[in-house]
Amino acid sequence: MADTALLIARQWPEPNSTAAGRRTLDLLSILQQQGYQIHLASTAEPTPFQADLSTLGYQTHRIALNDSSFDQWITELNPTLVVYDRFVSEEQFGWRIRQQIPQAMTVLDTSDLHCLRSAREVSVKKQQPIDLFNDIALREVAAIVRCDLTLMISDVETELLNTTFKVPQTLLCYLPFLVSEDDYQPGGDFDSRQHLIMMGGFKHEPNRDAARWLRDSIWPLLKPQLPKHVEMHVYGAYPDQAMQQLHNPAQGFHLKGRADDALATFRQYRLNLAPLRFGAGQKGKILEGWLTGTPTISNAIGAESMIGPLSPGYELPEDAQAFADLSARVYKDPDLWQSLVSAGEQILSQRFRRDEHIVPFVQRVADVRADLTSHRHQNFWGRLLWQEQFRSTEFMSRWIEAKTQLKSTSTPGSTR
Repeated sequence: MADTALLIARQWPEPNSTAAGRRTLDLLSILQQQGYQIHLASTAEPTPFQADLSTLGYQTHRIALNDSSFDQWITELNPTLVVYDRFVSEEQFGWRIRQQIPQAMTVLDTSDLHCLRSAREVSVKKQQPIDLFNDIALREVAAIVRCDLTLMISDVETELLNTTFKVPQTLLCYLPFLVSEDDYQPGGDFDSRQHLIMMGGFKHEPNRDAARWLRDSIWPLLKPQLPKHVEMHVYGAYPDQAMQQLHNPAQGFHLKGRADDALATFRQYRLNLAPLRFGAGQKGKILEGWLTGTPTISNAIGAESMIGPLSPGYELPEDAQAFADLSARVYKDPDLWQSLVSAGEQILSQRFRRDEHIVPFVQRVADVRADLTSHRHQNFWGRLLWQEQFRSTEFMSRWIEAKTQLKSTSTPGSTR
């Protein structure tokens, strides 16, 4: 009988809306290829943009939050591997998994370190030093050490967990974005492309801030350096009214909304901009630029965990003026443009090759599963947090469930 893998997701994966959605499908595809039967469960409402999971052979389930009906359901499903797609999902359901099916191996997929992203956001908006030891860090690191293995998309953040938070390497596994040769589908040459693109879903605050910074600070410096017909096109799913107000055709700044096919869209543009003032993890918008042969200009935050020791083909700009000047030079110089295309190809080849990263990941999962008891015994801090006096997530959930039940039985007309 095949092993069962369950992903508990905060949102149904939308691969055309977010890089996280594409990563989720990559992860599930690897597990499916290893013989697992794949199940996905979420408390979220379905969306018209989510992946058609049934065509991939995956079974989907709607689950309730703070509801003991989950206990019977998970016991009957009895997965051998449970993946949480964020630390919040582990907080909500991890204790139930531990109680009902303690033999299941648990994996946390961070996508990025939320505590790092939050610390950087606060630092930028309040103009103060970065405080990594924030409340989110306490919750996120606790979730990491409660799990048997945590997947890290960023080697920089892996090092941060090792050195700053003292998380043992035995609990971490590096799994970046994965690219095969078939994924590289470049668009036309320099002369056949025009305009500039930025892409990123607007439910993600780093993208919202980047769009504002681009419109208010970078574009006014960049536009005068470009031919008059050149426009800036910003794509992103779920633009609200605040984002739509950035739309300014008179200034050549266009908010385009959702891109139905991100890669096909990138292939039309001469230059991809990723001006990120804060964020964490790897950036799908940069990867997609490289995959389509579209030179991508970003700064230190964007390049972090993407380029490693390699060069993107330019010196990373530190401010709006430097960003604008560099972008103008690349847009107008076909030789410089082509050198950045080549730099992107090299980075893809050396840092994101699918066949180089799958084998170590599969082996790590197999090794932990093969000796799960010993693995957990060595994880002292995880054992400590599973002690009753430290299980705050469980008791908060139980309190919410009891409060909800009490409220439903005490409404007018109800019986007690």
